[in-house]
Amino acid sequence: MDGQDEQDEDGMVNIQAVLFDADGVLQHTVEGGREKIATLDGSATPNEDFLQDFFKAETPCLRGDADLADTIADVLKKWDSPYTVEQAIETHTKIVAMNPESIEVVHDLRKLGVPTYLATNQHEYRARYMSEVFRYADIFDGEFYSCRLGTKKPEPDYFHAVLKSLPYPPERLLFIDDRSQNVAAARSVGIHGVEYEICQGVEALRSILREYGLENCTR
Repeated sequence: MDGQDEQDEDGMVNIQAVLFDADGVLQHTVEGGREKIATLDGSATPNEDFLQDFFKAETPCLRGDADLADTIADVLKKWDSPYTVEQAIETHTKIVAMNPESIEVVHDLRKLGVPTYLATNQHEYRARYMSEVFRYADIFDGEFYSCRLGTKKPEPDYFHAVLKSLPYPPERLLFIDDRSQNVAAARSVGIHGVEYEICQGVEALRSILREYGLENCTR
């Protein structure tokens, strides 16, 4: 654990709830997903310039400052794409898949009475898909989508917004994310942050929880 972690008198960090990032921690991009987006300009092979324009158009939507349908429409028009806005949004929304082993960890925590929360950067279309189709609304005790908070990771304001909605002090929260800058932002407001990537395997995730005193959630 980080040397700056605050500990109780018995030397153990008392974590009361866990925050999980989604992409790269609980879910992954399906094979060929990036390539599908990169050919939405109508090209036969992935167009990296189009892909960068697409992701740039997505950025303000992650804060809820714009509607993806509007920003993507401009990109498709620029590249004279044969695809509709609806087709482009559906392609981008559905290129992710849940990792059952990671979700099992979440279930194990909740069975023990440890609240879990989703903390992720998403535009509204993806947020709705994840909440309703992946059923994250049922899997987690709460969901913190950047587009609904008006701020996104790694901005410290994102974590301040999360803290305002939770009954726990920051030192009682554990945040797990696959990006170091997001982990650093969480730590900057007093939340325990740990970097983890889905490719490390579920045992590495359970090991992190053991380090923070949540041994009973492991198998």
